[in-house]
Amino acid sequence: MPKSTFAGHPLHPMLIVAPAALIPFGFILDAMHRSSGKESYANAAYYSLVGGLIGGLAAGAAGAMDYLTIEPETDVKRTANVHAMLNGGALVLTAANVVARRSTREHTGGSLVASALAAAGVLISGWFGGRLVYEQGMRVKGVSPVDREPELKAPGDELIEHAMKREEQVVTARGPYLH
Repeated sequence: MPKSTFAGHPLHPMLIVAPAALIPFGFILDAMHRSSGKESYANAAYYSLVGGLIGGLAAGAAGAMDYLTIEPETDVKRTANVHAMLNGGALVLTAANVVARRSTREHTGGSLVASALAAAGVLISGWFGGRLVYEQGMRVKGVSPVDREPELKAPGDELIEHAMKREEQVVTARGPYLH
């Protein structure tokens, strides 16, 4: 299976932003609803969790493509397994939470606990995702353990990559000067 790529860069890290922010934010909003009783917090929490779930499914699909290229029985695969299990668990909890609240947005029963556990899972998984990249070189050009695997590219992907690089050239390379 090819690695997931968009405009010359790994797709998975681009897609994790939504679930990494929205699922923990959903928990914060649920906690605000619990402490204030304001329905608006429950509504915002519900939609935050829906967005996190949708974003998590997209990020998971891209991550799964990369995961399938990792050699078995390696430290990288072991770290990726923990990362995937935590994210999978967080998405299952979030999906159950969303389904339980589809008729009323207010958290009931264990939904606050589900929000808390899903948020913790996403945050802890982020640490393992960082380990994959910053310590084990996953998808880092020149050191990645999956460099030799083919990339799945959208039509026009190389044109987009070249356009992005052209735009980068118009920005000065000098940093800010403090006088």
